[in-house]
Amino acid sequence: MIETRKVQLTGGSTFIVSLPKPWVTEKELKPGDTVVLSIQTDGSILVSPEREFEKKSTVKEFDITGEEPDKLVRALIGTYMAGFSEIRLESRGEMEPELRSAIMEFTRMVIGPEIIEESNSRIILKDLIDPSEFSQRKGLRRMYLIVKKMHQDAVKAFLENNETLAKDVITRDTDCDRLFWMITKHYNMLLSNPRLVESLKISRERSLSYMLVSRTMERIGDHAARIAENTLMLSDDFNGDLKEGIKKESELSLEILEEASTAFFKEDLQKANHSIDMREKLEKLNDRLMRSIKEEDRENVAPLSYILESISRTGSYASDISEISINYIMSG
Repeated sequence: MIETRKVQLTGGSTFIVSLPKPWVTEKELKPGDTVVLSIQTDGSILVSPEREFEKKSTVKEFDITGEEPDKLVRALIGTYMAGFSEIRLESRGEMEPELRSAIMEFTRMVIGPEIIEESNSRIILKDLIDPSEFSQRKGLRRMYLIVKKMHQDAVKAFLENNETLAKDVITRDTDCDRLFWMITKHYNMLLSNPRLVESLKISRERSLSYMLVSRTMERIGDHAARIAENTLMLSDDFNGDLKEGIKKESELSLEILEEASTAFFKEDLQKANHSIDMREKLEKLNDRLMRSIKEEDRENVAPLSYILESISRTGSYASDISEISINYIMSG
């Protein structure tokens, strides 16, 4: 609901605006209560009751009695990304070793949370990273460098039949996930804490764009890992022309990724549109190579198809980054 109010002058120097009665009633405000006026980066003003403006509880408590380790890890990651800085885990009776191991695994998977208290039935995790010390922009740049190198090395492992390099690419996917979770957590913290918006001098819209692009980067990292996984499934050597075609498609996908990433960080509308236009060329090349795969040995058809699909998806996801850039640029 949108309401309009006239600005009034009182006392010769004070400008006042009345508040909508339904909102005052909903927030249970009384005469004499204090509201906080927070000037946003876009020039608007956010009005919040003082009690809501204060830092919200960032503690999450779990009773993990009888919980399955895999489900516990997923719940912990979700809690972490939601912005909770302290997680308290308790078990009725002595905590099972499998659950304790799952909690330890979680702390290795994410950035920040560490065990600050531990007993037979209780573990408390605390995020030791100050939000003001983390930059979504720098985190996203790091993600870009990671996924780009993962893709390059995955295709190199494929071309050279390098099993060791392929396995190394797969392990690096965790580094990409850690940054994605951190960037997402940062965005959720900004949503719930207006003071953080002020101290970091970043708009929620820009923070959202970082989170959306990080999600896309994470998917590109997943596809680099899939290229490596399917490389390990290939049997004997195969058509050299096909290898050369796959190499060219990989180079085109990386070109789209580089163009899209530059467009995003520099807010360059022309580069964003150009990277999207390149997607059609990638799709045509992919279709031609897919037809060529049918001539290969049957046992190689499936892994080669998955490798080509992942290379194509990389370029497609990269162009998605450009679409996010255009949406953000045009909304400014």
